[in-house]
Amino acid sequence: MTKLTIFKQDKLFQEISKLIENSKRNVVSTINREMVILYWNVGNIINTDIVKNNRADYGKQVIKELSQQLALHYGKGFNETNLRNFIKFVQVFPSSEISHTLCEKLSWSHIRKLIYIEDALKREFYLELCAYERWSVRTLQKCSIGHSQKLPI
Repeated sequence: MTKLTIFKQDKLFQEISKLIENSKRNVVSTINREMVILYWNVGNIINTDIVKNNRADYGKQVIKELSQQLALHYGKGFNETNLRNFIKFVQVFPSSEISHTLCEKLSWSHIRKLIYIEDALKREFYLELCAYERWSVRTLQKCSIGHSQKLPI
């Protein structure tokens, strides 16, 4: 092969690689967006049911039984702890429009950490930093420890 042929082949490879990498990022972003919206909707339905029935004991039992059913059908991603995270998500961000905006900026892992920062101003501060600086969840965890309570893992 001549140098020109190798150069053209390398350029072609780079162009196609760029397309593949962009598509991979888009797929991950789409999956994350759909997961966050799903989790908000699940949390909203459970939260509405518990509030409608206005009984804490009822809520505990519903979450426990529902998590067992969902985990059996859909896996451990719908265990009791995660259902409580979904409910907390709705309580911290009660507007579905906010959840749609969040899922464009951050992953569920980021959101799950942020919802446990009780101070709304601190939470908003870290939310913006994560989005703007493209912080990893690990960076969020490390940086937020010194400024607020330790975030749950």
